[in-house]
This record gives sequence, C-alpha cells and structure tokens, in this order.
Amino acid sequence: MNSLWGIVFKKELKDLFRDKKTVITSIILPLVLFPIIFGLMGKSAKSSVEKVTKEVKIAYVGEDNSLKKFLASAPNIKIINSKDYQEDVKKGDVYLAVVVGDRFEEKLSQDKMADIKIIYDSDSGDSQTAMSVVRDMINAYKEEVVKNRLLSKGIDVSILNPIEIKDEPLKKEKANEGALVLNMLLPLYLLIYAVTGPMAAAIDLGAGEKERGTLEPLLTTQASRMQLLFGKLCAISVMGIIGTTSSLTGLMIAFKNSPDFFGSANLSLSVGSIALIGLTAIVLNMIFASVELAVSIYAKSFKEAQTYLTPITVVGMIAAYGTFMLDVKNASIMLFNVPLVNIALILKEFIIGVYNPLHISITFAWAIVYILASILFARYMFSREDVIFRT
Repeated sequence: MNSLWGIVFKKELKDLFRDKKTVITSIILPLVLFPIIFGLMGKSAKSSVEKVTKEVKIAYVGEDNSLKKFLASAPNIKIINSKDYQEDVKKGDVYLAVVVGDRFEEKLSQDKMADIKIIYDSDSGDSQTAMSVVRDMINAYKEEVVKNRLLSKGIDVSILNPIEIKDEPLKKEKANEGALVLNMLLPLYLLIYAVTGPMAAAIDLGAGEKERGTLEPLLTTQASRMQLLFGKLCAISVMGIIGTTSSLTGLMIAFKNSPDFFGSANLSLSVGSIALIGLTAIVLNMIFASVELAVSIYAKSFKEAQTYLTPITVVGMIAAYGTFMLDVKNASIMLFNVPLVNIALILKEFIIGVYNPLHISITFAWAIVYILASILFARYMFSREDVIFRT
C-alpha cells in the first residue's frame, strides 16, 4: 500500500486508534455492554415472574364455594382476607381480586351461567402476571364444571373435542426459534450500528480536523484531495465496520447467554447467511461513512457536525422499525427498491436461509448506486474551497 491514499488511510487509522475514547466507546463498550444489559434485563424479568408465580396473593370476594376451594387447592395461590379489595389491589397488597356474582353455586347447579370478575391493576406487571395464572386456574375449573354437567346427563365428554389439531412444521427438524427472534432484532440493530458506527470517526476526521486546524497542513502535502478523501473514507469505513462487528458480537453473546430475556431459542445460521450478512454490513457502513464524512466536512465545528448528523440516525431507525414485524416472504417486490428498507428485508431473508437472486440483485444494485452517490457527494464537498475553509 504505497499509494498516497493508502498512506493517508494508515495515518488516519493510527490517529483514530490513538484516541482511547474511540476504542472504548466503539469497540470495547458494545462488546461488553450488551451481554450485561440483556443479562440483567433477563434476570430481572425472570425474578419478577418467579416472585409472582411462586405465591400468587389474591383476594376472594363472594360466598364460599367450590371455586374458592379449587383456587385454594393450588400450591402457589394464597387467598388473603381483604376488607377493601380495590384499595388492596391498588396498593399491591394483593395482586388481584376474584369477585364472584350472587348465587354463584346455585346457578352452576342449575346449569346456568354464573359470572366472575377479575379485578387487577393494569399498571402493574406483577398484577398482570398473576392474572394469567388465575385465569388459567379458572378456565381449568370451568372445564371441570362442563365435564360434570355432561357426565350427569350421560354424555361422553369427548364431544367437547370433535377435532384433534396436530402442529407439524414444514421442516422436520426442530424449529429454528432463534432465527425468528434474530429476524426482528438483527436488521434493526445492524441499521442503527451502521449509522452510529462510523459517525464518531467521520466527525473527528472532518469537522474535528477543521476545528483543530490540522486539515490545512494536510492539504499542502503531495496527496491530492481525492486521495485524501479516499484515505479518510476508508479509515472511517473500517472504524464503522469494527464498531458494527463489535456491537453485533456483543448482541450474539447476549443472545446465547441470556435465555431469560430472549427465550430458550436455538440459533443456527449457515456459513452463506453469515457471509452475506457480513457483506451487507460492509456495504451499509460504506454508504453512511460517505454521507457522514461529507456532512462533517461541511460543518464548521465538531458540535455543528453532531447536530447535522443526528437526523441520519432517525432515518436508519425509521427503516428498521418500519420492517420490524414484516414477514419478508409476503413483502412486495416494490419494497426492495426503497432505500434502506430493501437492506432490512434482504437481511431478514438471509437469516431464514432464503436466497432470492432477484431480491439480492435489486438490493445490491441499489446499494452500489447509494455508495457511488454518497462518494460523489463527499467528493463534491471536499472539492469546494468555501466548504473546506468554512470556519
């Protein structure tokens, strides 16, 4: 790498790695932070659910009857005497209250419908968890009542199940549940990381150099402006790719080690899928590196560059969230022509092992257009004297 742009590239990359803050925030922090965050969130959620389900404290309002005995027979349900059940639910002294209507037992004995109300706190996660437990118990009690009614009339209880449903996945092997979770998360995170990864380096090598007064001396060297541009662009792209790789590695570690948060999902990606996802990540970083460098060169100062570049993060998030719950198998071909949305969709296909040549061709053709347009934009900014010396 003896060309002048290569020398600029090595110089800029060394300068970026000398900055300990860049190394910590772009590489080390994402690698460590995500497993810690998701691990703590998973344990917190598991602890909360276990606390509620271990002892579901409820208030029972109404006459003593078979339902009360049925609920009390459950080892994890504790019935608390309450004088003001609504206030107790609000305070959290009980998770919920079961209120049975008048003549509950009498109506059941006469084969009539009896009513039950479950009073819970919609603002409390514990209350909602408890409600699902109690609702399951009441449904089980309801099934017992129906069976007894049928048996008393000499009717076979199997009449309640005229159809037996068997779930059979298209693929005979165990369903790749991990891919379903990753299908929603990976495009979202990859788009966000591709925007934020190169940003710090782009601001530092553009507006940062102008603010420090080091850009003018660089322009006096033998390297042409285009060589300076490509050297800086490659350095920014490399930092973005490293930052994205670090962030995604942290996410994958969290995915593997935090089943309490992500669920007990197995994950299996083919070598081809991983390679294509990696290629897409590189393309995304190059696109945003070019745009962010151009904007950074235009800005007068470090702070102004940050202000200009913040909306770009929002653009990436809109594309990511817009496809968050979209089933890529039913996606219109037109969506593969929408900037960033097509990249999110192609990532979803790679994760589930779908390699549609038409979708890949359209997406990467547009990606090449994006990269060329971004580089031309950066070149235009870098060639203007009023922009370079705008202070």
